[in-house]
Amino acid sequence: MHEIDIKDLDLNLLVALDALLSAGSVTLAARALGRSQSAMSHTLQRLRDALDDPLLVRAGGGMVPTPRAVALAAPLRRALDELQRVLAEEGGFDPSTSSRAFTVAAPDVLALFLPELLSALRAEAPGVRLVLRAPLSGDPAGELASAGADLALAPARNVGPGMIARRVGTVSQAVLLRAGHPALDGPWTPERFVAWPHVQVRTGDGLPSFIGQAITAAGLERTIGAVLPGFMLAPYLVSRTDMLFTAPRELVAGLAGALGLTLLDPPIPMPVLPVAAMWHERSQSDAGHRWFRRLVSDEVMRFLAAEGA
Repeated sequence: MHEIDIKDLDLNLLVALDALLSAGSVTLAARALGRSQSAMSHTLQRLRDALDDPLLVRAGGGMVPTPRAVALAAPLRRALDELQRVLAEEGGFDPSTSSRAFTVAAPDVLALFLPELLSALRAEAPGVRLVLRAPLSGDPAGELASAGADLALAPARNVGPGMIARRVGTVSQAVLLRAGHPALDGPWTPERFVAWPHVQVRTGDGLPSFIGQAITAAGLERTIGAVLPGFMLAPYLVSRTDMLFTAPRELVAGLAGALGLTLLDPPIPMPVLPVAAMWHERSQSDAGHRWFRRLVSDEVMRFLAAEGA
């Protein structure tokens, strides 16, 4: 078998081969590519040598493709069409015709804004596919640089070297309790707040908990009743137990209402956190990425503003 290493093949030869197979004539292929007939004849000989096949042979008054050439024709045309599409998209992204996939790294609690984002995507880019993955790890810049995600949504403190961030809003904290929780029977004090077991979420980013830091700063200590890998299970757990859960109000308010949970302001100072859309500088000039990060940022800002109103 004659093996071909694509590194050793001039890719311009593939464009010429496509023209030759489409035209079935050296003269017509030369005309289509704006070359001389002698130059195209030389190109055909190079292709024959590279592929170890005659490709086009004379028959009657014209030329016919060999079986190898027939087998190559359709896959070659598809490959060149796809390459042309990718190169054209890079210079001028058209969301209405794109079939590109974009990956967003975010905590699962931000999935609550997905219906709005998916509606916007369907309206502007029905062929675009959205992939949601877990938050970035302890090396967010490295993950974004290596295309582990196109965009990250997270507290703005995660911004590192090589990353670009756009602030998309803020979130405040609220304490979730089930209806009829005993803590509601008396004054809502810091001591009552820490007297009950708490649900803690560990997102895997390796950063200290805002909630734990605030409780420690108030000179208090809480009991952890359950540790979860994501936010979405916590409200359900709270609705069936006496545990408490402190989470971004703007993100959990809708879910808390659906479960009949009570939302209280924390009885100790809690930070208002800036939320940012972040990406690596390598994506800054990409037309498709510009469109996508604008869409996501706009939808997150709209969602947080509506939930915080």
